[in-house]
Amino acid sequence: MQSQIMENLPDLFCWTRFGGEAAEPVDSILIRKEKERLANDGVFLWGIGNAIGPSILELMQRTARPKVIFSPIKTMAKQKDLAPPATVMWTEAEALDGEKFVIPPNSLVTSRFDPEIPKSHHFALVCYSATPLLPLQCRFKISFQQLSNLRTGRPVAASQVTAIVERRETGTESRTMYDVAILAELMDPYFVRLKNAREVPRHHSMSNYS
Repeated sequence: MQSQIMENLPDLFCWTRFGGEAAEPVDSILIRKEKERLANDGVFLWGIGNAIGPSILELMQRTARPKVIFSPIKTMAKQKDLAPPATVMWTEAEALDGEKFVIPPNSLVTSRFDPEIPKSHHFALVCYSATPLLPLQCRFKISFQQLSNLRTGRPVAASQVTAIVERRETGTESRTMYDVAILAELMDPYFVRLKNAREVPRHHSMSNYS
């Protein structure tokens, strides 16, 4: 079926673009996330690199059931993602209010890591889907030109892999379209700050942690 513009797309939502990350191919990540969703009764964590806490709070104030849309990234994975110096898993988390968030027992969030410039934290979206993540849907598309950052009103930058956005009709022809590959919900506490990284041995496959 040919992809169509998604007319019933929510006006406000979290948008994240995905690809290979932390030396793990995107197909492997998606399979692992679907196993996680099944094991956690629909809940899965999705790691992101940017701190969008204030924007998440704005989204929560503006809509009762915030949605998250996942779209395949259009650019090739960067070398630092394909072959990072190290890969870590994050073992602790806290919510926006500083309260401890217990990571579900079947959840795993990884990221690239540079031991010479170690970072102390990472972030994750807390997602829920009653339907399988795979196969990817990709029946609908969204227009990049219609999206703006919710808090500032400024256009979404190409470098913003994850953003809280508002969709607005522009009246101009859309030049860049993205597939709606996965449509899920954000659930309490919506967004968490991850801490206490533990390095994953290079010879270990991520499937060992599923």
